[in-house]
Amino acid sequence: MKALVAVVFVLVGIQHVSYCYPDIEYLGNRTFLQRFLNLVPGTGETEHTIASLTGQLPLEWQNVTSKRSNLLEIAKKLNLTKLVEAVIKVGLGGLLNHEGPFTLFGPTNEAFEKAPGYCKYVPLKNVIKYHIALGAHKKSEFKNNLLLRSFMPGHVLRINIYPQTNSVTASGRHITGTDNVASNGVVHVLSEVICSMFKGTVAYELSRCKAYSILNDLIKKAGLYNALDGDGPFTVFAPTDKAFAKLSPDVIDHLKNNVTALKEVLLYHVVPDVWYSTGLTNGQLKTLQGQNLSISINEGGVHVNDATVIFADAAVSNGVVHSIDTVLIPKLVRFNRVFRVTIVTTA
Repeated sequence: MKALVAVVFVLVGIQHVSYCYPDIEYLGNRTFLQRFLNLVPGTGETEHTIASLTGQLPLEWQNVTSKRSNLLEIAKKLNLTKLVEAVIKVGLGGLLNHEGPFTLFGPTNEAFEKAPGYCKYVPLKNVIKYHIALGAHKKSEFKNNLLLRSFMPGHVLRINIYPQTNSVTASGRHITGTDNVASNGVVHVLSEVICSMFKGTVAYELSRCKAYSILNDLIKKAGLYNALDGDGPFTVFAPTDKAFAKLSPDVIDHLKNNVTALKEVLLYHVVPDVWYSTGLTNGQLKTLQGQNLSISINEGGVHVNDATVIFADAAVSNGVVHSIDTVLIPKLVRFNRVFRVTIVTTA
């Protein structure tokens, strides 16, 4: 009974914490809850993460061979040992050994080693499920914005083709090797692990993340929620609340009281089609507002006009979201005067 009360207390304590993966506060609480449940008999099981991977296969799997080259055998031959270890740890070894057909998007060992810090907060089983697509899909089937149903319920993998960077991506991650055919599917090799995967739309997922509370409020006030909840596809450069804090209060008030100007500002952050960072080059992207954004890429990262992308490539069902540190303001002419913006510097 005491354990049940404690569990209820913890759940109540975190129910208002942000959902979004980049929010370490949420993930820290989630991890704490899981560890707590693991200590209570009958309430949970060990939850593996990327941080637990060593690249060493369990003894009982080290010498396993198959007359047929199934997906795990192919992954082992490609030296994707951390992927194989992860598959086994989360209990999906039998699935990829005997069932299918599946398409396995396999991150390299180096990809697991250089995975972003927030990846360690995402349950490893979810990560692996997301990298498995239903059906066997070779490179010849790939086309821009092809959606593949993931083994992770409710999620899709999006294929994009970017001729300008000579790259093909799966949910924004560069596919570096293709068409490694197995008896029960095909393996494509990825240069990165996909951890930022969301099954909802741009509008829905932004609304669940408190880091974008001001943006969410303005989207609803402008009547754009339904549009961003539609099929798309869209690329959204999403200013965080800290980005909006750089604007002087009179600018925010002006936008809230002028829906036309507000729509123009918000649509200036939305680009048609899906532009993951792998596909971006120095140049311009035309927004739904009509004006262009200037994209520049250097050692400091990806820059959009005067903004910097601080979290890239969050895959959503109808596109991709890039978090930015500065609000983008188009040239606006309203009430026979130029609408100018004052930037407030913060410490």
